[in-house]
Amino acid sequence: MKALRIITIAAAAAGSLILSSCGCCTGEAKAPELRPLPTFNEIPVTPTK
Repeated sequence: MKALRIITIAAAAAGSLILSSCGCCTGEAKAPELRPLPTFNEIPVTPTK
């Protein structure tokens, strides 16, 4: 009986995670694409004593 309860809780948790992770059931729009990282200039390094 205890094993059945654990399996039921695990199945409910997995089902809710699967249904809510795609966003199709919540009506949320997809996240926008990430913009490219900026290009940085190299900083000249002088050796110290």
